[in-house]
Amino acid sequence: MKIKILGTRGKIEPKAENHVNHTGFLLDDKILIDVGEPNYLEYTPEAIVFTHFHPDHAFFVPNKEKFDPNIPLFGPEAHELIPKLQVISKKFELEGYSFTPIPVIHALRLKSLGYIIQKGQKRIFITGDVAWIEKANLKDLPRLDLVITEATFIHKGGRINRKKDSIFGHTGVPDLIRLLSPHTKKIAFCHYGEWFFENSPEESKKQIESLEEGVELIPTQDGMELKV
Repeated sequence: MKIKILGTRGKIEPKAENHVNHTGFLLDDKILIDVGEPNYLEYTPEAIVFTHFHPDHAFFVPNKEKFDPNIPLFGPEAHELIPKLQVISKKFELEGYSFTPIPVIHALRLKSLGYIIQKGQKRIFITGDVAWIEKANLKDLPRLDLVITEATFIHKGGRINRKKDSIFGHTGVPDLIRLLSPHTKKIAFCHYGEWFFENSPEESKKQIESLEEGVELIPTQDGMELKV
């Protein structure tokens, strides 16, 4: 599998060369996962799968534009702007790939899913944005060739908000490494927060790479291709 990282910037104002676009992943030039920029449609994907419907993952949300390309569309919950959306409730097959949805805690009022994507013997896990993933949803994961996750906050704990019995927000990169490294030896990071732009991107990438031994930590940039 080839995964092209189309965008690496979270929902923030700062940007830098090679870190301009919002979230999107192109799988083998066929399947688009999240559409943070309208020009991602120029890749003419055969299907689109959403992790959730925040604006940096679904560009059409802020202006309430109807999103209705004539291809299969999948997501974690119904959305008024996507009339033909197929709501994901279980594992499904798409263009020769199997998608296994993994519930992810992220937003207070939006449902979020990550996806284990398998083709042949190769498996990747795209988490989307993460406040937390319940360990019960991870305990039966198969061995993963690659995990792609977020890096909104570099410090342990990230920024977790609480309302009654619910949490929401983004956990920190060290927490994600601890949570995901038992399942893979390769973790790629995108969806950078403001911390990434406070110093040079190259220094920030080195900071990520230095966090863990024994696991390959890959700080990505717009247009980067990963292969498994």
